[in-house]
Amino acid sequence: MSAGISAESAQLDRAENLIQIVLAAVVPGILAAMLFSYVIYDSLFAVLFFAAIAVAALMMIPAIRMHKLHFRTWHRNSLPPKLVTSIIGMIYITAISVFAVSLLSLYEGLHPEQPMTFALEGGLLLLLLGVMSYNSRNKERFLCMEKRFFDCGPEEVEARLMQALSKMGHKHHSNRVPTGAHIELPEHGLRFRIVPLNKRTSEVLVENVNDSNHHVLAEIKEHLKSN
Repeated sequence: MSAGISAESAQLDRAENLIQIVLAAVVPGILAAMLFSYVIYDSLFAVLFFAAIAVAALMMIPAIRMHKLHFRTWHRNSLPPKLVTSIIGMIYITAISVFAVSLLSLYEGLHPEQPMTFALEGGLLLLLLGVMSYNSRNKERFLCMEKRFFDCGPEEVEARLMQALSKMGHKHHSNRVPTGAHIELPEHGLRFRIVPLNKRTSEVLVENVNDSNHHVLAEIKEHLKSN
């Protein structure tokens, strides 16, 4: 792997980690402060609300950077597990904040013991369990995937991939679907999914379920890059 690709992958990792931290801690932290300010010092509520919007909007900067970098290198599909971790953090902080604000509002002479409060807490806990279950089932599958964007439509990417497989003599099965194409190499444990981003760009996801076939995958990647 070249130094340039390593540098680009490192930049992608940094952007993903920044988004993960902000979504998991900073944004829910501001939302928690909003809940407390509503009970204690409501004049801060509007300030914190706009701060949350500003922080969320600033996340467009690393997101746009990630989008551009994906056109230049293959990268492990590590963003979905990181986003799931962020969602878990958001739910956990929100649930704790709602519970703490309920106790605080009771101390302030308010009446938080409404059915809606219990329904919200119960819903958040169920959502947390569901997200954690989804993460445990799919984390390893996501981390077995790599992806890259291409400056051409899905039909052209599919044609290039099929040409590469035929040239290398690999047996494969292809299946056209409304969202693109699925191509599988059962002998090598490789599964490709080609998805259109728009009319002129495509995303290619490859799942490698057999770690002993990295050399085959590297050869296919090189062919796609050289065309």
